[in-house]
Amino acid sequence: MVVPDKRRLYYLSWLTLFGMSAFGALLIIYVQKADLQQVLTGGKRHYLQVVMGLFFGSLTALLAVVLINGRRFRTVRHFFQDLIHDINPTLVNIVFYSLCAGVGEEILFRAGIQPLIGIWPAAIIFVMLHGYINPSNLNLTIYGCFLVIICAGFGYLFKFFGLVSSVVAHFVYDVAMFSVLKYSVRATSAEKQS
Repeated sequence: MVVPDKRRLYYLSWLTLFGMSAFGALLIIYVQKADLQQVLTGGKRHYLQVVMGLFFGSLTALLAVVLINGRRFRTVRHFFQDLIHDINPTLVNIVFYSLCAGVGEEILFRAGIQPLIGIWPAAIIFVMLHGYINPSNLNLTIYGCFLVIICAGFGYLFKFFGLVSSVVAHFVYDVAMFSVLKYSVRATSAEKQS
């Protein structure tokens, strides 16, 4: 597996933001035959969407941290820690990557694909494309199944509240997980040095 450096990840983030958003918009307009503005901005009041996104993103990030810090998932945690260590993102990088992923991926998967195939199939495809379902790595696959549930949660947020709620939840989840993994890499490195 090729580990992207900061520069490559920066460009991939822009591609995620604009490329996935554009593809999602095309699906909304030409396949769903829906009003793009209504899909992107509709739903419950925006403050309620933000609150629900903050709540769900924080709760799922907390559950993910507990899960990934369990003994069974040590190899999965180390895998992610190694990726974070190699990238060594700053807080600004973490926020940027998370914002691009939250917006681009939610427009494509929740607003573009989900209405065509359903919440759970969209969540499964999303997780599979990220490589978390791996038959040769049972622990990563179990973690991937947990992520399917989280992604389905993003789908239900989109369905019942609006796109803003799923974007906020995705953003909060990514920022929290990036930050926790970065901090745990620092703590592990400091322990090794002392």
